[in-house]
Amino acid sequence: MTGSATTSRWIDDASRAFEAALADLLGVRGAAGDPVRVGSIAALGAVAGTLWNDAAGPFFDSDGVRALLGDITRQAVSDRVRRHRLLGLRTGSGRLVYPAFQFDGRQVLRGLPEALTVIAPDDVEGWYVASWFTTTDPGLGGRSPIDALRHGDLPPVLLAVRDLAAGLRG
Repeated sequence: MTGSATTSRWIDDASRAFEAALADLLGVRGAAGDPVRVGSIAALGAVAGTLWNDAAGPFFDSDGVRALLGDITRQAVSDRVRRHRLLGLRTGSGRLVYPAFQFDGRQVLRGLPEALTVIAPDDVEGWYVASWFTTTDPGLGGRSPIDALRHGDLPPVLLAVRDLAAGLRG
């Protein structure tokens, strides 16, 4: 079986399973609202974690970050997030995760805290900030801000993050 045939079969199997689960949850004819919209939202929800992992992941949990940074305390991790020295992202379940892109070996990537201080992400915009750090930017020569920081190019990243922060704040 070819790759596209395998993918097509996988989608068909997943669609049948989703349809059966939806019928069980809502009743065969009991679904309210636009069925196309319900299906689109459900599909996005089913793959959202994978999409975020592809865009900004992988991620460390709190214990992983503590170990990576030399067995620091939970309070020290929280303090770094609060002071914008480390990017922590709250998941839908309330758990904090930390994008691996922000680390260089066993330390936070040089220049990242300075950029985080400018944008000062909170739980709502933190995911946006993570996405921004990993998205190519024409002002950075087509590199992502994280790639620019990895090459020691802090000044243009700070300029770009100031522009971003100004746009977000109005």
